Amino acid sequence: MLIKNPKILVVDDEYGLRDGIKRILEPEGFAVETAENGREGIEKGTGFEFDVYLLDLKMPDIDGIDVLARIRKKYPEAICVIMTGHGSIDSAVEATKSGAYAYLTKPFMPDDLMVNLTRAVERRWYILEANRLKEEQNRRLLEIAYEQTRLKTIIHTIADGILIINEDRELVLYNRPVATLLEIKKPFMIGNAVLPLLPEELQEMIVEVMKDTAGVKSLQQELIITPPAEKVMMSNTTPIKNEQDKTIGVVVVIRDITKLKKVELIKNQFVNMVAHELKAPIAAIIGYLDIVTNKTLGDNDEQYQKYLNRSMNRAGALRDLVNDLLNISRMETGTVRKEIITVDLKAIAEEILEFFENEIKLQQLHVQSNLEKNCLVAADQEEIRRIFTNLISNAIKYNRPEGLLDIQVQKSGNHAQIKISDTGIGMKPEETERLFQEFFRAKNKFTRNIAGTGLGLSIIKRIIESYSGEITVDSEFDKGTTFTVTLPLLENI
Repeated sequence: MLIKNPKILVVDDEYGLRDGIKRILEPEGFAVETAENGREGIEKGTGFEFDVYLLDLKMPDIDGIDVLARIRKKYPEAICVIMTGHGSIDSAVEATKSGAYAYLTKPFMPDDLMVNLTRAVERRWYILEANRLKEEQNRRLLEIAYEQTRLKTIIHTIADGILIINEDRELVLYNRPVATLLEIKKPFMIGNAVLPLLPEELQEMIVEVMKDTAGVKSLQQELIITPPAEKVMMSNTTPIKNEQDKTIGVVVVIRDITKLKKVELIKNQFVNMVAHELKAPIAAIIGYLDIVTNKTLGDNDEQYQKYLNRSMNRAGALRDLVNDLLNISRMETGTVRKEIITVDLKAIAEEILEFFENEIKLQQLHVQSNLEKNCLVAADQEEIRRIFTNLISNAIKYNRPEGLLDIQVQKSGNHAQIKISDTGIGMKPEETERLFQEFFRAKNKFTRNIAGTGLGLSIIKRIIESYSGEITVDSEFDKGTTFTVTLPLLENI
């Protein structure tokens, strides 16, 4: 480690977690202090500047964001890592924007803890080293760059992008990640003007900090490199001052926050989807029930029954949507309960085919199957049923009247291979690329009247991958689709 015996403060109301972290870190050379609540954390954290602060987001007296704010008010450059449960992801994102260096999602593994702390300590070392540079009085930043070869070597190992620019707006020091993170193609040259190479928003921040306006400690801003959120950076521009408090340069730190932005984007997609998918069915149900309860159609019991049936169908679709959302949430949080037993794929395939017998007859589909015996896997039986149910249901819904439904269950080396094919509407290449994304549904003249949430395939893909399996799709628009699932056979697990 760059810092000998880094000092860590752990603030969490769970004794087991505090003690566990201490047991992990102390043998690795960390000096660990603990606090059992937010109030004690503020007292210890502001009374002494630790190298890294590990803060629980949710505590009974004072939450982690308030503790973070109090510590950073006393020590603006404090390195804080937020610990949070899955359900508090939005708060964790907000805490990161408020100055937290990173966040750990509970429960976390010792390796995750060590990786995040190692990076945090590296960042702490850099801040301490940068502060040491600021204190040097009678030497220009450009001269420091040529002399501090050791610092340059270490900076190149840091994942964040780093730029040091002097008062003449010349490049003094940088590391390799800068060009990659900002997608700059032209080479950097020490001693040359660097601002024209940088994104316009970053140029404006550097100019603003160099104005030496009283009270400006640092400026933070998001830089969208590839919109809308394919590649997003957070830039932190801090002035370097001499003994007379005059700005003689700036330090720019670039961090990749693309994953955080994608979390925000997925949340927005979820909200939009819920508003769209729930609003229309609920309005329809209310409309149907209003007709029935107010006897708008007189004594026409047959018509009322028709509206009640429609209401039941719409309510069932809403129930399926809610169940799909709950399943995804459980998978994300790791709270899915599985009962692993020996599952016979042939038996499950036959069971699901029998379940869809009426739908197959209504579509007048021709069923062709080749189900090999003793294709056994170790899995939760309900999850395997869900895989077959989803794929066979899709092959029926998106098939043509009198089309072919082909189901194959075979051994292939060390794996069981499931193939479910139809001769239906098929998909275009751009649709198959997005098929397993949450909320995606192919939209064309054939699918306009087919109901669905756009979550089923996403869920079964997660299920299959949880068993070290794989699902692929081969489709041709207007001709048909084949899904192929591979799962490890029982004797090879």
